[in-house]
Amino acid sequence: MARTGRPRAFDRDEAVSKAMNLFWEKGFESTSLADLRETLGKMSSASFYAAFGSKQALYKECLARYIQSCGAAWQVLNDERISPREAMQTMLYDTISMQTSPLSPSGCMAVLSGLNCLDENKEVEALTRQARKDTRDAIERCVTRGIEQGQLLPSVNVETYTLMLDCFVKGISLQARDGLSGQVLKEAADQLLVSWIP
Repeated sequence: MARTGRPRAFDRDEAVSKAMNLFWEKGFESTSLADLRETLGKMSSASFYAAFGSKQALYKECLARYIQSCGAAWQVLNDERISPREAMQTMLYDTISMQTSPLSPSGCMAVLSGLNCLDENKEVEALTRQARKDTRDAIERCVTRGIEQGQLLPSVNVETYTLMLDCFVKGISLQARDGLSGQVLKEAADQLLVSWIP
């Protein structure tokens, strides 16, 4: 009789990455527990809850993973060693490259995955709302620095200029999902930055 091999050890880090991509692609509400269990190697319900606690808890962990890795493009805006304009352009280009890459789901997980949640999942909406706010706050700090360093005119309204840039950043997700190329989006980003003085 052939001997049965030992079951493959559970790799939690790999499982979180797979779940992250699933939430990123389908969104929180459209990702069922059955979808997650299938993606994670036909995991039983008992094993899933033992490993992750709940679907919401796993999503929270996945979102944190996303922000620390794929979604970290905005962190360059806080780097005061480079000029505000360079930081803004780098953030826009890196965001576009990541969100249009064939190696991962298109768009931004923080923008696309936590919308239109049921009442019992409003915590998920709050998590993604905070992630989006963190990006907007970083943009605002960079805009303020740009004015202080003379790369933007003193007449620029920080709040409305930040909103314009933030709307573009959030809109990248939809344009990426609709199939626009990274090159076209980068050309649009260049147009967005014409008012910055090198």
